[in-house]
Amino acid sequence: MISVAAVGSASDAAAYYARDNYYTADQAEGASVWVGEGAAELGLSGPVDAERFEQVLAGELPNGTVLDAKRGEHRAGWDVTMSVPKSVSILALVGGDARLVVAVREAAAATLAWTERNVAEARVWNGRGQVPETTGRFVAATFLHDVNRSGEPQLHVHNVIANATRTADGKWRALHADQLYERQHVMDAVFLSALRSRVETLGFATIPWHDGRNGAFEIAGVSRAVVEAFSGRSAEIDAYIKARGLENTPQTREYAALATRDPKSTDLVPEQRAEGWRRLAAEKGLDPAALVKGALAEAGRGHDVWTRTVRGVRGIGERGLAIAGRMGLTPRDGDPLVPERLGRLEPRAYAAAQAVASAVRDLGEREAAFDRLELIREGLSRGGPVTVADIEARLALLQAKGLLLGDSDRMVTTQGAVRLEQAYLATVDAGKGQSAPIVPPVDAAIRVQEAARELGLHRLNPGQEAAAVLMLSSSDRVVNVQGGSGRGKSTAMAPVTAVARAEGRAVIGLAIASVKASEFGRDTGADVSTVARFLARHARVIDGTARPEQVARVKAELSGAIVMVEEAGQLGTRDMERIVRLANITGVARVVQTGDTRQLTAIAPGTPFEASQKAGVATAHITENLRSRSDQMKAVTAALDRGDVSGTFEILRAATTEAPGNAVAMTAAAHWAALPQNQRDATLLLTAGRAMRSEANQAVQAELKASGEIAATGTSFTVLDRVNATREGARLVRAYRPGHVVEVRTDLPSQGLVRGDRGVVTRIDGDRVRLGMADGTEKLFQPDRLARNLDRDAVSIFALKQVELHVGDRIRWSDNDRTRGLDNGAMARVEEVGRGKLVVSSLIDGTVHEIASGDRMAERLDLAYAINVHVAQGVTTEHGIVAMRSSERKLLTERSFLVALTRVADKVALVVDDGQKVERHVTRNTGDKTSALDVVERDQATDAIRLPDAGSPLDRALERYAQLFLAAERMHEDGRELSPSKVRELDAASAALDQVRPYAAEDLRIVLDRSADPVRGLEQIAPGELRQVWAEEGQARVDPRAYADRFVADWRSASGDRGEAETPRIEDRAERRLERLEDRMARQPALEKALDARIPERQLRLDGPGMSGGSRDRDYGMEM
Repeated sequence: MISVAAVGSASDAAAYYARDNYYTADQAEGASVWVGEGAAELGLSGPVDAERFEQVLAGELPNGTVLDAKRGEHRAGWDVTMSVPKSVSILALVGGDARLVVAVREAAAATLAWTERNVAEARVWNGRGQVPETTGRFVAATFLHDVNRSGEPQLHVHNVIANATRTADGKWRALHADQLYERQHVMDAVFLSALRSRVETLGFATIPWHDGRNGAFEIAGVSRAVVEAFSGRSAEIDAYIKARGLENTPQTREYAALATRDPKSTDLVPEQRAEGWRRLAAEKGLDPAALVKGALAEAGRGHDVWTRTVRGVRGIGERGLAIAGRMGLTPRDGDPLVPERLGRLEPRAYAAAQAVASAVRDLGEREAAFDRLELIREGLSRGGPVTVADIEARLALLQAKGLLLGDSDRMVTTQGAVRLEQAYLATVDAGKGQSAPIVPPVDAAIRVQEAARELGLHRLNPGQEAAAVLMLSSSDRVVNVQGGSGRGKSTAMAPVTAVARAEGRAVIGLAIASVKASEFGRDTGADVSTVARFLARHARVIDGTARPEQVARVKAELSGAIVMVEEAGQLGTRDMERIVRLANITGVARVVQTGDTRQLTAIAPGTPFEASQKAGVATAHITENLRSRSDQMKAVTAALDRGDVSGTFEILRAATTEAPGNAVAMTAAAHWAALPQNQRDATLLLTAGRAMRSEANQAVQAELKASGEIAATGTSFTVLDRVNATREGARLVRAYRPGHVVEVRTDLPSQGLVRGDRGVVTRIDGDRVRLGMADGTEKLFQPDRLARNLDRDAVSIFALKQVELHVGDRIRWSDNDRTRGLDNGAMARVEEVGRGKLVVSSLIDGTVHEIASGDRMAERLDLAYAINVHVAQGVTTEHGIVAMRSSERKLLTERSFLVALTRVADKVALVVDDGQKVERHVTRNTGDKTSALDVVERDQATDAIRLPDAGSPLDRALERYAQLFLAAERMHEDGRELSPSKVRELDAASAALDQVRPYAAEDLRIVLDRSADPVRGLEQIAPGELRQVWAEEGQARVDPRAYADRFVADWRSASGDRGEAETPRIEDRAERRLERLEDRMARQPALEKALDARIPERQLRLDGPGMSGGSRDRDYGMEM
């Protein structure tokens, strides 16, 4: 694990780091050394001299340069501490394996060198302002220590980086350290991978530890009990967190570590300490010498865990598969990020390729473009024999091939993401001028003002009126309404809804969450739905696979309608593109995207609302602030509108309270509890993240107990607290921990699990998760067999959390119950609790609900005195108390700050631990997303990467034939005959392709047949990517052996799918694939000879490989 902390002062640091008096005698040699390119340029090398070290930290460099602080005292530097897994320390210091100490030093040195190349920065003047410049120069001293503050074995390296670096102009300047903090987790992954590689080379086997975050591991053979016995310091931190009801997050652990920190103990001499360690190991049943002896023997034979993994496995490709399998990765043909044929990459490179592909899928579920260093961290988190050099080499190769696209600012994206964003803008553009006005422009303003008066609303202001006119009178299918919080966007839509309905038009409101949809319906009068339900209902029409009568029904329903998308800035590109595509198909009159580009962005990839405004889509701006009532909030909103974050903090200076970091939540809770009851009900506690939210909720209850307003003891409820995991993350065993609850969201027939099944994780066995089911049975679940291509979660993962409820408590629901109208995020008040039931009343409409014992909603709730900002977007409150802690730097963004403050109408107060740090974090972190098009458009990168033309005739021909072919396949599955006209269309499209080159249409069918879900695959793949894989199939024809290899692999796959089919539909599709393969054999006898040579036991159409009942590679239900 890596931690970063500022060094207090030059003199104190020099005295501390130069002290080696608690080293064991045989490890003292070379314990400190100068490192870094900057150090070398200054002539600093070898052991660290205390006096020179103090001078450097004071800013007095050996070349005579003196670095003066521009503001205040010169900062000495930063301590980047690299701590090793506990088992490594035990076997090195208790087991006496000095090789491990060397491995730690080497791994730390390699990590610091990587950090120097990628993270070392200074700030320089570019004529307009201060900008960061990567310098690649550290002046650093490293010190190896072997015990922690509790006197336990804990190898760790202090890398003390002085506040000095040289820039390109030759000047020595202060180091800009923001990136050290920002890249802490990346550095951790680099260090752990470097150390793991060296430990495995020494003959030890390793296993992932806990959630495997950043590639965390322990040495196999050192049990959890032994690790915990030697981890008293960690136990102190855990106890501190548990006693205060905090969430166990990296941020809370950092604060707990500081709060429980004692001076280092040096009472025992090294020999006494070592003897105590040996006794403890023996008591816990560990023989470290035996483990070391076994590792020495393995290393002596030239073996490690990975050579053992591939022992007896023939072929380079199969060895790569074996290593990837041990890493928990499941390769599949047709992966666009692993285009190489199996066997073309040596096993380690293949493992790196699969790790990168998995990391891209993981990050790609949240971002259209992602940071290159974060991609490295995610790739390294997959473990295996993969180091940062392997990952970087793979990324360079993918960028050279154009499969990953990068800019000059470390951001990367995929061609698929670029194509999706281009498709969205093209779909929007296709609707320009294609919709007749609902009301003539000359009448629209009068009509909406009359409707507003009839609805009892105030007269619409000029911005609202202009927005209403645009919605009713534009001839463009897609229009935007842009406006900040409290500007009255929903108010403008209510009269639009009334006018449209008077014209006989349907009005449909869409929102990302049920609670927001319901609120939007109340505000506007529109019929509402969540985006997910709406798109699921019309999925076949959007995909082009619906029956004609279904298309006609949906057109009748939607033609001429207005579809209003609330908080459009929170929708990703895929969902927004599908909404607009459906609108074009069905003749929707207007799609209104409404929101604020400055507020929180989508969890899904892309920024379509912002992109459409940049692309020139007609946009109405509503600017008048209608929410703010007090002078304070009017000034705050005006400052935020100007983008003046520092000015906002200055306005709130008098309303800001500072408290120690671990007391921020308690202080905010005390402020809230001190309010009169009527003000409490109108005051919301707002936090940046979930951890602080939980702290604040518990702190409020503690305040209410102390004042006697609620009983000292309430009724305890065990609730489900969702574990955030992407769909790709859920395929990795590291996402699961003992005690987690796993809820199955779709049928997994090959794993014996069906939708609705739920189990508690009892143990992790390699790549298998043991689930204890409600009926007392146990089932094995293999996450790596979950499909990659679902657009929904296959499983949900929850941690169990205890919530104590009292009469009067404020709660919120954490899931939907559509039958009773309980919306995820909606709030309620506890009216009665106990005796096996819970009675609550809605804070929205007062509806009373009784939640009986065993009711699923009894575990889908949480306290709601405090809510985090992501839940708060769209909420309005009279007063607010905003709690922020500087350690939550990633959560402190300009966007989240704006959302938190603009919820409030009257008075807001801030509670922070360090006002300057919080302000600095918010000011420097906008919270913006980078779109895929942003990446390729920077520095005219589009030309540099030679993106294929999405509109080229060849791309259109390929897509046309693919759509017709897949539509025919779907009709066959539905038991329908292809009409003569459809047959002619398909034949014509096939002939058009075959004019490009012989067998062109057949090659495209082969590519489509390989996809587990070709309809969804075609939707996601970019035209350029489709052309690429089609072209590669054609190129394979010129190599008879390669072509035969592909054919045999396709035969095995189709035969296996047929043999393991669990529904007639799956079996039927596999049969048709086999029919097409047999047709190719009939025309090309060489393929049949190759098949007979490699599968001599086959029996055509009767039997085939994979029909013996072996386990399947995927769950079909999830792939569909």
